[in-house]
Order: sequence, then C-alpha cells, then structure tokens
Amino acid sequence: MSANRLQILAVFAVLVASCGGRTVESAAPSEFKPQTVMRAPLDSADGLEVIVQDVYFPANLELPRHYHPGEEYIYVIEGEVTHVQEGEDDRVYRAGEALSIGVGKVHAAKTGDEPARAVIFRVHRRGEPERIVVE
Repeated sequence: MSANRLQILAVFAVLVASCGGRTVESAAPSEFKPQTVMRAPLDSADGLEVIVQDVYFPANLELPRHYHPGEEYIYVIEGEVTHVQEGEDDRVYRAGEALSIGVGKVHAAKTGDEPARAVIFRVHRRGEPERIVVE
C-alpha cells in the first residue's frame, strides 16, 4: 500500500473518530455547506483524487437532484438523512449507518425536523466538479 493511500486512510479514520465529540449543535452552520477536510491525488490510480468532507445537513433540507463524477461513500454520524435515488425506493439512513453511491447515479438527500451530520468520502476524477446538478 502506498504512503499516500495510508495517509488518506489515516485521515479518514481520525476524522470518523473525532466526529464523536462534535455534535450537530456545535457544528451547525445556517445552511448546507460541506467542510472539506482533505483532498489528495491517488498515487495508485492516475487521474483520480480522494475528497473527505464533514457535512452538516440543516433540518428540513432538500438538496437538488445531482450526481458525482466518481464513487461516493457516506457515513451518517448524527441524526438521519433520507437518500433519494432514481430507480430506487427512498431510504432513511441513521447515525451509525453507511451507504455508497455509484458513479453518475442521480440522487438527492433530505432531512426531517432535525439536523444531521455525515462524513463523506469521494473518489473521483481530478479536475471534475464535485457535484453536477440535474435540472
């Protein structure tokens, strides 16, 4: 395993472990705004990068339908988020649950009356936008 890959895994592990001490109340911005914790190229896969984000989802949020130019892995650490994906039933993910979203899959997220928080880990093509909104 390359040193870069080990660094990425170490940052992800530390982020997940440290999230337990920070609640949605202390992380609460007034709007949806992912905080990028790390962005790094993958040495083992030319043209790909990893993005790790700490994401706060305000209460009663409905993100627009969108897709990503790579895989997305989400670990909900507080609250619950409803995942809406074309061709699938809506599914609620609660704290402690995780999901993966394939390349180019059109999806959205929404919250109920309570905010939520998640760690998002993406592997995608360098230079591409992080998300592409679908009209």
